[in-house]
Amino acid sequence: MKPSRWYPRALQDADEADQWFAGAGGTALELAFIDALQAAVELLERHPEADSTRHDGVLDLPEGSLRFLPIHRFDDYLIYYIALADHIRVVRIWNARRGLDALLDTQ
Repeated sequence: MKPSRWYPRALQDADEADQWFAGAGGTALELAFIDALQAAVELLERHPEADSTRHDGVLDLPEGSLRFLPIHRFDDYLIYYIALADHIRVVRIWNARRGLDALLDTQ
């Protein structure tokens, strides 16, 4: 199992999504999102190279191949990450409806 380390922007993304779900659906939806995000990160820590590299090369990240995993029950949200030798680097928590162009604009 590899521990996860988060880029500051990924932490900000998660906080913004959490706040949005709290406002849109109240505490129950907020907590469901937090639980789903935690479960997805734990899955990545156990199986770091099991997910898609389809968006590799989209962001200029010299550390390794960019992968993503949809967050279960919140499938529009993707965890973008890099599987390194000793840890998982969480790069972004991104709503896919915003598109890849918007992701590139916010690096």
